[in-house]
Order: sequence, then structure tokens, then C-alpha cells
Amino acid sequence: MTVERLSAYSVKVQLSADELRVFLPDEPPAPDSPQMMRMLSFMLAKAEAVSGIAFSSLPVTVELLTAQDGSLSAYFSVQDQKPEQKAAKQRIIRLAAQFTDPDLLRECCTLLQREQNGIRSSMLYRLQSAYILTLKLRRNRVSAMHHILLEYGKPFRLSALNRARLSEYGICIFQQDAVKRAATETF
Repeated sequence: MTVERLSAYSVKVQLSADELRVFLPDEPPAPDSPQMMRMLSFMLAKAEAVSGIAFSSLPVTVELLTAQDGSLSAYFSVQDQKPEQKAAKQRIIRLAAQFTDPDLLRECCTLLQREQNGIRSSMLYRLQSAYILTLKLRRNRVSAMHHILLEYGKPFRLSALNRARLSEYGICIFQQDAVKRAATETF
């Protein structure tokens, strides 16, 4: 038996014709027979041990191919996990704006409240002498909210470095529903 790691998520396990006859002495083997299931379990365990990929705790697809010489190749691949979560992440847009005047921030938030169904979450920070409003938006209403932010505030880039600065040096004023709270409450 040879085990070859093909990528970070797939492994090829090959059995010679003699090794295959040890596992499956009956001709032809039934795909869901106990012998076939034991052989696949053994091959999967070997693939996991050699490659370090945690196949036993992940959803796996197996593809079996026989060769002319009677050998068998099994390709084990980790299935793409939770494609609906990936799709949801792709539909979320993050925007942020910086405000030096609290009255302009309040006016901006009053307008943004009209678009509340497009806002997944919002937070407000105080960083030095400025307020930073961060938004997680649904993709379908990004354009309108982006224009509102640009009209009242200055763009604030949400890079990894800027997010780290906000969390370390900024003071979180509103951790949730910042748009609604900034429009109606004092800060």
C-alpha cells in the first residue's frame, strides 16, 4: 500500500492487485459490502496517519479507480465545508467612516436609519478626537449607504491594522446598534 498526499485536502492511496485480493477475496466486490467498508476504513485511517489530514472528523469524498493490472487507487478528498457560510460571508460588506463633528455623525446616522434593513451590525468608536462608525452591510444596499457616509464623514479604511488600532486604542461607545443609538442617544 502506498499513500501519497496530493494537496492540503486530498490523498491518494494505492493497493496492488495482491493487496486488494486480501481485502476483497470475492469477485466482484459489492460496493456496500462489509469487506469493502472495512477496506475503505483501513485505507482512510492510513491516509490520515501518513498525511496528517483529519479525515475522520471531516466530511470526505472517496473516488475508487481500478487499473488494468488489477490494482486499486482511492482518492480521499475533504469536501468543501459549509458553502452556504462562504456565500453569506461574500454577501457582507464592511464600511467605516470617520467623523470629527458629533452633530454630523448624528445626522448621518439619522439618514442611515432609513436603510436599517440593509445593516447587519454597526459599532461606534472614539479614537483620539474622532468618531469611527463601522458598518456590516448586506451587499444589496451598499451603494446608498456608502454615499451617505461619504457625504457626512471621511472614509476610514478597515484594514487589519486599523481594526487592531480601533480595538486597542479606541474606546467603544456603542458595541451594537450604533446607527440607531447614535441618532437618538447622547454620546
